[in-house]
Amino acid sequence: MSEYSPTHLFTLVPEGFSDRKNRETIFCTLFPTEKDAEVLSIPVPQYSAVLIYSWEGRNRSITPDSGVLPTVFKHLKDLSALKDHNKLIVDFDIERKQTCILLAEGERLIAANSYHTVDFPTAVYYMLELLSKSQINPQQTTVNLIGKADDAQLKMLKSYVRDIKLCL
Repeated sequence: MSEYSPTHLFTLVPEGFSDRKNRETIFCTLFPTEKDAEVLSIPVPQYSAVLIYSWEGRNRSITPDSGVLPTVFKHLKDLSALKDHNKLIVDFDIERKQTCILLAEGERLIAANSYHTVDFPTAVYYMLELLSKSQINPQQTTVNLIGKADDAQLKMLKSYVRDIKLCL
């Protein structure tokens, strides 16, 4: 069984762009301040993609050899297993001030991204903005929420979407 650790330093690319040189070029273009980072990758066959990633400063000593993978990789597997047509995972991490949002419509992956979020309303804003730009109706979408949210925050979120499933 794999262990997972969060990182916001990731992107997905189509399988055809997965050679080592292209992965490093893409990563350095997206994360120019991380030029010394070790660039790693793992195939995501359910979306015909490759996840390119690196560990953030305090996690750089972690490598796939130790059985640790990025949390977003687990989310991608979980997303593809959801039965809804509009598939949405929101991983809200208040301690790291990061929210990872993954969205798929049917079998088509639309987005897997990480956002700097200082509070829960900011995470909801990014989620709603992604749904809007993707022309997906929030009222027809169930949010699979990972993270801590109080009753008032859940009530606010529920006012925008069809349902909320709390995930561990």
